[in-house]
Amino acid sequence: MRTVVIAFLFVIAAVNAAFAQTPSGMPLIALTIQGKDGATKADLTVELAETPEHRAKGLMFRTELADNRGMLFDFKETRSVSMWMKNTPLSLDMIFTDDKGAVLYIARNTVPYSEEIITPGMPVYAVLEVKAGSARRLGLEPGDRLVTPVLGAGG
Repeated sequence: MRTVVIAFLFVIAAVNAAFAQTPSGMPLIALTIQGKDGATKADLTVELAETPEHRAKGLMFRTELADNRGMLFDFKETRSVSMWMKNTPLSLDMIFTDDKGAVLYIARNTVPYSEEIITPGMPVYAVLEVKAGSARRLGLEPGDRLVTPVLGAGG
């Protein structure tokens, strides 16, 4: 019974996260990172940068980011993507994915404030930004998967 109650509370929290917004006006969504074997590596709550304005601002000027938080850049199509760290004081890991959430490339420990272009060298659909070191801590590698309704059929 306790397991059912805990599972129910997790579902309620995920639904609330899906409809919540941050002060920046970006919606919050639940996102799960799965290994190639389907095992869950992490459950996150991320801001969804889905408009050109949100994607342009990203995590600029943020001085803190919790371990279980991040930002998902939804480009709404597979295309060439270039990122940078201008006006971003936090070092980040950038996780580039296809439209089904499969991890294609990881840029680890990006340099704060850098205007150097960060690109995976291939077209992508989305980019997840998390605190630097998260990819290593979680054992993230190409072929793992981000699961969220934004990517593919439910991830």
